[in-house]
Amino acid sequence: MIKQTIKFNSPNKYFGGFIQNIIDQSNIKASIEQNENTINILVDDTDPNLETFNKNLQNYLPHSIFLDEIETIQSEENISDTRFTSPQYNIAPCNKCLELLNDPSSTHYLDENLLCEHYSNVAEQKYEDYTIFSPHYKKDASVLITNSTKINELFILTEAEIKALFSIEKPTIKATIKDESLKNLTNQNYIYVKAPYNNRSALAAINAKESGVDYLFFEDIDDLKIVIVQKNTSIIKASRVATPLEKLNDDPTLNRFLNIAKEAQFTKGAIGANLNTQGINFIVNNELGTKQVITFQDFDLAKLLIEFQEDEKRSKLFANFKSKYPQVAQEMENSKELGLFETISIILELNDNNSKEKSAFETVSNKGYEFRGNGGLKIDTNYISGGFDYSSFIGSIISFKLAGADMHYLAYSIFEAIADMSISTLNQLKEKFKCDNIIMMGDMFSNSVLYSRILSKYQLSNPYFSKAIALAD
Repeated sequence: MIKQTIKFNSPNKYFGGFIQNIIDQSNIKASIEQNENTINILVDDTDPNLETFNKNLQNYLPHSIFLDEIETIQSEENISDTRFTSPQYNIAPCNKCLELLNDPSSTHYLDENLLCEHYSNVAEQKYEDYTIFSPHYKKDASVLITNSTKINELFILTEAEIKALFSIEKPTIKATIKDESLKNLTNQNYIYVKAPYNNRSALAAINAKESGVDYLFFEDIDDLKIVIVQKNTSIIKASRVATPLEKLNDDPTLNRFLNIAKEAQFTKGAIGANLNTQGINFIVNNELGTKQVITFQDFDLAKLLIEFQEDEKRSKLFANFKSKYPQVAQEMENSKELGLFETISIILELNDNNSKEKSAFETVSNKGYEFRGNGGLKIDTNYISGGFDYSSFIGSIISFKLAGADMHYLAYSIFEAIADMSISTLNQLKEKFKCDNIIMMGDMFSNSVLYSRILSKYQLSNPYFSKAIALAD
């Protein structure tokens, strides 16, 4: 027998289900089983249908973002008579479904109600989707790729990112825009992209492609947003295919942390950094329980401006800033309820009258991506008795702006500074609590500058990023 052992970084069973369906269609003697994150396949290498099986695998077995190492050996094990089955999942139409949707002679031609039954599942549930796809761009819209052959003309993506985009899960990924007309249309250099991920989007793509339209715009709902950094693939947010959370704690943040610790098999405690746009905190789990040991206080721009006035050096700093950038300073003074990244966006003059913290984080991130060098500016990330020293943090950003630093370099440096602060804090917690298991989570990891900095500078501590659980709500 030929035995293949596939490391699959998820308990989801649809990938094994696709293989079982191909076994059935190929009429080959083979069996498949899945134990947690390992899929084992046994195939009789003397079977006359082996070539048909291999051809069907090539044509119909999709790629998966959870697919990892594959080992092939000779084995004396016996093929099981048990047929592998899978529950139904909210995944994209498979290659066979796309053939049926595209074939005018098929009974399912352009059938939005087609249910995939090609991964040894019983298709019973229809997943509703009311997304509107349009050729007209609106702010914060994502791109639906309707002509896959134009992917490299439209965007700059790594091979791993392209494979992920067209995987059976169809995640959303941020891409660098290559096409000048798309840059001009969106007034952006970076944008979130997605391949058709269900019947509705597939039909919209078919219609658009036939009309010579290579992409459409839509409002993405974070159903599966991922980031690929070096060899890591992490789910940032998800409402499908990510591993659902068990209830291990009543607090949502601690519960996510404990679920990731369980996935990592950290049975002897762990320390975690939750870098979230809604707030940063650090978590410890040991024999005494699980708690947030450091929690950053909410950012308060009004309070920060008062602190500036009451401090001799910072009052002079802000006066100089106000003199050189009167409109920026006035916007800060008139918008005292802004969040941290909204404030940073204003200081860097990236603000486009959008007062959403999520959008501001993306705007500052995109600006930072424009810097192509190494090593950022030294931005203050200090602690004070009340928590994090936002005054020093914002003050140093203002100082560098006054000194003439390029805005893309300054934006890049902000994310490096947050990464370095996290590493320093984790090292102190490791020493205090005598624990070496490190967990990273939070939606700030959608920023590849921050993610890369932690991977490269903290690699000896081997920080754990979940492979199947979303890093944020």
